[in-house]
Amino acid sequence: MNNISFDKKIKGSRIISNISQKKMAEKLGISRQTYIDIENGVRIPKADTIYKISVITNQSINYFFYDNTEIGDIDQISILLEQLPESKKKVVFRGFKKNH
Repeated sequence: MNNISFDKKIKGSRIISNISQKKMAEKLGISRQTYIDIENGVRIPKADTIYKISVITNQSINYFFYDNTEIGDIDQISILLEQLPESKKKVVFRGFKKNH
């Protein structure tokens, strides 16, 4: 099994997508230095930032967390929800309830 670190996966997905660090930071709404710190493993990005990176790079969010990306959507959602503050979790759950 090839264990690539979280920060290396983020950097690699950006490079494969042919996006500069500056452009990625702009798309994420963060400073270039903050993004560089994420790629260097100095900062751990918030769940919503990881989600945005996955969308921008067209990469499954699972890729950043697991070596085996064959897990389902429910697992992806639970990973994101676990990282949210309690106040935001309540907002998300209210949204789920409205749709049912």
